[in-house]
Amino acid sequence: IITNQFIRRSSYLVDLLLIIFMGILAAVLTLKLRAVSASISVITVLVFYIAAAFFLFIQFRYWIPIVLPMTGAMLMTHVCMVTYRVRVEQKERRRVKAVFSRMLSPRVMNVVLSAEKLSLGGARHRITIFFADVRGFTEMTDAHQSRAEEYVNQHKLVGDAAEAHYDEQAKETLDTVNFYLGAISDRVTEYNGTLDKYIGDCVMAYWGAPVPDAKHALHCVQEAIASQKAIDELNQKRALENQRREQENISRIAGGQSPMHMLSLLSLGSGINTGIAIAGTMGSTTHELSYTVFGREVNLASRLEGVSGRGRIIIGESTFLDIQRDDPQLAATCVELEPVTVKGIKNAVKIYEVPWKTDSLISQSESAQTPASADAIKR
Repeated sequence: IITNQFIRRSSYLVDLLLIIFMGILAAVLTLKLRAVSASISVITVLVFYIAAAFFLFIQFRYWIPIVLPMTGAMLMTHVCMVTYRVRVEQKERRRVKAVFSRMLSPRVMNVVLSAEKLSLGGARHRITIFFADVRGFTEMTDAHQSRAEEYVNQHKLVGDAAEAHYDEQAKETLDTVNFYLGAISDRVTEYNGTLDKYIGDCVMAYWGAPVPDAKHALHCVQEAIASQKAIDELNQKRALENQRREQENISRIAGGQSPMHMLSLLSLGSGINTGIAIAGTMGSTTHELSYTVFGREVNLASRLEGVSGRGRIIIGESTFLDIQRDDPQLAATCVELEPVTVKGIKNAVKIYEVPWKTDSLISQSESAQTPASADAIKR
């Protein structure tokens, strides 16, 4: 009374505003920052708030609430939002990892998911592009279609019964192609590549983006060799199964049963090129976006796949030079071929073939096809 230093209590309106402000501040910090950074920021704000409350009381005898704005508003809001974020983000992370695990190798996937920022807006990268096409798919499709029509006509199937048999044949065709494409895709992820897309019976993949890879050309060629060997091994197993079916069909025909059909043996043509390409997101801002690569070097890789024939790996000159630097022993096995002129490229390009196996199931007549022939090059 003598010093006129009376304690003044903040009004209910001020208390309410403080509670609302602290709650909003906690929500903003928790949403904008990572969980650890947000917790540190909230604790820092609480320390400053306590210091401010003591300062106001000591200097001006002004009493503002401490417990309710801190615990009831800020701490409770932060704890609840962090719990919600952890639960939701973990669920989303599991979903993203499940999707990415089918497209990327574990190493690339972990780097992508752990990165704070990835250059997804469009940037120039030096990459290596891989195109692989399953040869014999058209012939196999025609054979399956003819067999289905013959069966329908022979058994006089109509309506839903005929459609069911056609659908069964279509499923078998798709399963066969997926069987071969799966063998290629597994090698792409095994060698840390990025699986871009399936174009019909063709696989497109690349190395060097979005995660840098100093030896992207070498890893891509190693994957191409592994894919050819995987296809060859797959064909050997299917050939053995065909031999078993041939023997079994003898007894089936003798018993009046329909013979089992033979499994198709497909081959692989591969084209690889290295160079500068544009990597980034493509699509619609309101619909689905996809991260992909495009440019002249990508088109050239596709053209090299087109002239690769059956069971062959054709690479461009820049890819060969990178391999020569990173693995001279592998480069020494490559065979330089006659330069080729491909659609969309004005000048002839130097190409090389990467040998991978000599005792393949592919016939000598097929493997003897050279990209230097005019019919194979200009299409």
